[in-house]
Amino acid sequence: MVISSKKPFVNRRKEPRQSYSGDIFFAYKKHLYTGTLKNFSPSGLFIQADRIFIIGEMITVSLPNSKFKNNKQRGRIVWNNTKGCGVQLCA
Repeated sequence: MVISSKKPFVNRRKEPRQSYSGDIFFAYKKHLYTGTLKNFSPSGLFIQADRIFIIGEMITVSLPNSKFKNNKQRGRIVWNNTKGCGVQLCA
């Protein structure tokens, strides 16, 4: 019998993510960057970017197609890899 040492993926998100593919602008450490927003929910998003960001750092994103006049939202980087980063939006 073979027992897998990998833990099964558990989705701990409170809200389901919606797929999206479009440019997004964000500020990180007083510099402006662009990336591709790949998915989002009211509490978080995944940004595909060519740069590795520091976990725990804050960023400000400009959300596309926002129905609000101020479409800027602050968030904390909660994970990253060579494909991008996960951002938890601040309430």
